[in-house]
Amino acid sequence: MVVAVIPSAGKGERMKANKPKQFLEIKGIPLLIYTLLKFEKHPQVDAVILSVSNEFINFTKKLVSSYNLKKVLKIVEGGKTRQESVFNGVKASPSETEIFLIHDAVRPFISSDLIGKIIKTAKDFGTGIPAIPVRDTLNKVSKEEIIENIDRTGLFCIQTPQGIRADILKDLLEKAQREKLVFSDESTLLLHYGYKAKIVEGSFLNFKITYPEDLFLAEKLIDCKIENLLKTYQK
Repeated sequence: MVVAVIPSAGKGERMKANKPKQFLEIKGIPLLIYTLLKFEKHPQVDAVILSVSNEFINFTKKLVSSYNLKKVLKIVEGGKTRQESVFNGVKASPSETEIFLIHDAVRPFISSDLIGKIIKTAKDFGTGIPAIPVRDTLNKVSKEEIIENIDRTGLFCIQTPQGIRADILKDLLEKAQREKLVFSDESTLLLHYGYKAKIVEGSFLNFKITYPEDLFLAEKLIDCKIENLLKTYQK
């Protein structure tokens, strides 16, 4: 059984909006729904668990119902950190879960093809982490001045969904909780405890909506039906 856990309890303060960014709308549809539909439609994903801040649980339940999302199995209360929200979702998942896919709620342009590759890699190797190479020049900056160039050779930006075998993820989250350690994502968690994270080629379109200009870009991508264009290009 493949279960997608989507932590959705973040406040999205960098967006400077009056509500969490996962609930902001593009063409009348909340970002979260665009993301959930990708997993709803994927034939290899069996269920979805959402971790949402307590004040938005009822709102999220209504959203899920209004869009008739059958694969959303549970909506649980999120935590103070992403890791805690993920753990809450993992603990609420069916015991027969074999693979977890942990995905950011505000990465709506994840492709079905990439989800499939991550599932396969996680089944074959225990982990499957999407990543894209850093392509811009990197510099360290202090007081608005460049003070050092960073060699970008071998540097990658890590994306989601991050696929991990269920027994591995449960064990590591329990260890981190006991040791009171907090990690920014699952790839960092794996690295800390000595697990190899198998990389899958990600996509530059699978970006995380963080700033107001990202919403503008997302709207334009939806306008041009980017998924249909990509299918044509890939053929």
